Amino acid sequence: MVAMPPAVDPAPESRRHDLGAYWYPDSAAGGGVAPVTAVDVLRAVRRFRAADVAMRIRARADMDMNDSDMVALRHLIAAEERSEPIGPKDLSVLLGITSAATAKLLSRLEASGRLRREPHPSDRRAQVLHATGRAHDEIRRALGAAHERMLAAAQKLTAPEQLAVVRFLDELSGAMDEPDEPDEPDEPVEPVVTVPTAP
Repeated sequence: MVAMPPAVDPAPESRRHDLGAYWYPDSAAGGGVAPVTAVDVLRAVRRFRAADVAMRIRARADMDMNDSDMVALRHLIAAEERSEPIGPKDLSVLLGITSAATAKLLSRLEASGRLRREPHPSDRRAQVLHATGRAHDEIRRALGAAHERMLAAAQKLTAPEQLAVVRFLDELSGAMDEPDEPDEPDEPVEPVVTVPTAP
């Protein structure tokens, strides 16, 4: 069992309401049960993200892998489920890493028995990457039970609730992807040129 870093250590129940206090204004002033607010929703999202990070740290430790290797395997498995061939260049783009870093990653996965390469069916100069049966088994063992519990939680929602959650999370993803507007530069000040007058 790997200890979670302080940044993702779940807060005890007694101080869970303080999560994100530095980020959002306190919405629970006064006694009694306060209605759920937008701030409470965003705090719940942060708690979910912390739990997700902790789950993936445990999975990587169980598989003795680093984060990039784990994410690469998940991309490969997802591509296989879609019957979509994926090559080294595709993986570089998905992971946002250089071709040299991708080559090292693929060598690690291949050496550990988690990756196999095959010639592309229509372009013999290219390769198609596949997660091996061992990789599928390890990912299923490390994440399968948690994913089943997550699916069960989502299935408890009514159809309108599911639609609302999907819309909210998609909009939240868009808000996080939206680049901040740069500050408008000040208008350039024209230099004042003094023309000497004739004496």
